[in-house]
Amino acid sequence: MNNNVEDNNDTWSTNDKSIILEPFEGSSGVKIMPSSSESVMDINYIKNEKWKDVTVTEMKKFLGLIILMGQVKKDILYDYWSTDPSIETPFFSKVMSRNRFLQIMQSWHFYNNNDISPNSHRLVKVQPAIDYFKEKFNNVYKPDQQLSLDECVIPWRGRLSIKTYNPAKITKYGILVRVLSEARTGYVSNFCVYAADGKKLEETVLSVIGPYKNMWHHIYQDNYYNSVNIAKNFLKDKLRLCGTIRKNRGLPQYFKTGKLSRGQHQFLRNGNILLQVWNNGKEM
Repeated sequence: MNNNVEDNNDTWSTNDKSIILEPFEGSSGVKIMPSSSESVMDINYIKNEKWKDVTVTEMKKFLGLIILMGQVKKDILYDYWSTDPSIETPFFSKVMSRNRFLQIMQSWHFYNNNDISPNSHRLVKVQPAIDYFKEKFNNVYKPDQQLSLDECVIPWRGRLSIKTYNPAKITKYGILVRVLSEARTGYVSNFCVYAADGKKLEETVLSVIGPYKNMWHHIYQDNYYNSVNIAKNFLKDKLRLCGTIRKNRGLPQYFKTGKLSRGQHQFLRNGNILLQVWNNGKEM
């Protein structure tokens, strides 16, 4: 039986046979040895010896540069210390060397990793810093009566379990922060970092407002946060609420089904809660 197959003048066979592998004729291994006589352990020791404790002044410079990076935009971190005349920003190297900045940044921790349990809160590594700033914001300055509750997004596209995505926003990916600020000045009075921990929206709103209960503050917020139920709870805590509201946030049936002509308006009151609807010419 012929087991050969002709293919473009080559002969292929369906019969197999043992073959002999030729010995390797190359020369492997390290060809150029390091000129330094130090061992790996010696080099690690020398590297660690270069570390020096951070002083308060140095830490202030480090934080100042981080804040300045929000104003001076660069593509990559190393560009802040670039000597290329087309992108150079000499101020950074005058304040701190690049290597020292990187050394502090790589060693900077707010929490001991050895104390973190598997079921810890997602913000556990930065919670001490969050608590510190919340306390300072509240103690250093007291806002006047009008407050604004809104949200902001810290841009971030890296890997992060609490990263949010909103296609309707200019900044689509990032860390969501609910912010309570003084309406007149924009001073941040309190904030809450979204941590995907399953909290209901109303619970989050009440926790951000918490330090400013029982003083008759006026809270202005948009329809994402507003509801009739939140307004009722605010009144119990001596807070008044103002803002637009969505149809599914506790509106009376009358408002959901009623029809108004262009320019008409209607209102309903329940104690201290006033709801008003109007037709501004758009389809209702």
